[in-house]
Amino acid sequence: MAAGTDDVWGLTGRSVLVMGAGGGGIGTSIAVRIGEAGARVLAVDVDPDKLATCTDALAAAGVEHRGVIADGRDKAAVAAAVDAACELGTLHGSVQVAGGMWLPQWAPFASDDPAFDDVMELNFGTTVNVARAVGRRLIEQGEGGSLVNIATVSALNAMPYGSAYAAAKAAVLSLTRSLAVEWGRENVRVNAVAPGSIATPKSASQRKPGDTDRDDLLVIPMRRRGTGDDIAKAVLFFISDLAAYVTGQVLCVDGGTSVRPAVNDADELPVFVHNEELRARLTGHS
Repeated sequence: MAAGTDDVWGLTGRSVLVMGAGGGGIGTSIAVRIGEAGARVLAVDVDPDKLATCTDALAAAGVEHRGVIADGRDKAAVAAAVDAACELGTLHGSVQVAGGMWLPQWAPFASDDPAFDDVMELNFGTTVNVARAVGRRLIEQGEGGSLVNIATVSALNAMPYGSAYAAAKAAVLSLTRSLAVEWGRENVRVNAVAPGSIATPKSASQRKPGDTDRDDLLVIPMRRRGTGDDIAKAVLFFISDLAAYVTGQVLCVDGGTSVRPAVNDADELPVFVHNEELRARLTGHS
């Protein structure tokens, strides 16, 4: 934040823990955004190389920060990360980004694939560990704070062959709402952001040579994939004092995907209309 600028975000001098900050994707974008808004960032990732990508970006942006290698599934490691965040300044809250699902983990639910439990533990277990450790510290401090969980639009509808991921993120949304009520009297806010299709280094690594975004774009009303910064801007609002009276909410950042009609988009609707007069009215052609 530039010197002399009013602290509209209410983050100056406060520390925010970002779990899953590495890799140059959503987590890194979030860490940089909230750091530029005045927060001191405790960047956490399980992968040292990915963590370095984030800390390099934070350093380039002039953000006061520290990087910690930790696995969000490890309660002791998460607790130590919270201690490290407190050393940077008064803890204001956290953003829980760590999660995801790799292509080899996609499987029919009836197959009893062991990857199901792994996906649940990574996505929901990590969120539980971070929320409990950060929430406990915020309540002890007595100054309130904010937690933001990263979910997915798939938690709101369906994800065949990826049911573990959708179920884990749906659990994240349920936990978000419950904690918002439980911790409301402590002035600890808990919200979630549900991304749609986001272009990240991880998503690019799972594409085969020659793959394009064409099929993805057909189901996105805005006709583009999102960016890490699209998600970071929404998180910045929730983590900041601009959302001081907002808790228990889920914000879809998905280019309109979650509200699209059953067919791909409005342009394709006329294909399913058999009345010629109605089809002409919808398409604008006589």
